[in-house]
Amino acid sequence: MLQWNLYARWLDQQGNKMWLFNLIVGSRVQRLVAGALGVLVVLFGAIQFGRQKEKTKQKVQNLKAYKETREKIDEVEVNTDRDAALDRLRDNDQLR
Repeated sequence: MLQWNLYARWLDQQGNKMWLFNLIVGSRVQRLVAGALGVLVVLFGAIQFGRQKEKTKQKVQNLKAYKETREKIDEVEVNTDRDAALDRLRDNDQLR
């Protein structure tokens, strides 16, 4: 009789641990809601992944453009002639 009481008590304890599972998949409506939430989570994750990938792609393009600009700036000859520098600034409307 003592063994039966211990077994019954153990079963009761195991039943208490299953409340979350029964809450989620207890009925058809609950299974439907759980499935819909799962689909929404997957879609949200896919959208966020796409956004992150586009952001990374844009950063790479910006860095490439910056690199090209820096290369063009570095290719310009250094001119020590003051008059030629002033003429160039006047031609480009950069003289104040």
